[in-house]
Amino acid sequence: MAEPSSGAVVGTAVVGLGTASLFPGVDLNAVIGAFAGAIFFVVYARDLTAWARIGYLLVSWIGGYYVAAEAVGRAWTAYSGLPALVAGASIVTALIGVLEWMIGGKAPTWLRAVFERLTGGRKDGS
Repeated sequence: MAEPSSGAVVGTAVVGLGTASLFPGVDLNAVIGAFAGAIFFVVYARDLTAWARIGYLLVSWIGGYYVAAEAVGRAWTAYSGLPALVAGASIVTALIGVLEWMIGGKAPTWLRAVFERLTGGRKDGS
């Protein structure tokens, strides 16, 4: 018998893809890629409750779609499936890191590396 959370994921996928296909202009490559990335994240994060998994699935799915649409819109890529997959798999981790930093912790290592790269490296000579 299937686990309830896997049944919820399959149900969400069927409803989401079916609904997305009804609207003209929706990029189904991005929808499917973002869903695959979101599933990858949810399966990897095993220590979450079922409700947290569903919430993260939806955030990853929507975020992955919008990142892919932006990447195609800016002509960074011609196809939306792979950017949606990568964004769907990583956007929740990135958002959690930024949220923890805003609450008062130290900026995540990946975020500090991005800032250093964008600003041209460290100013202290190291």
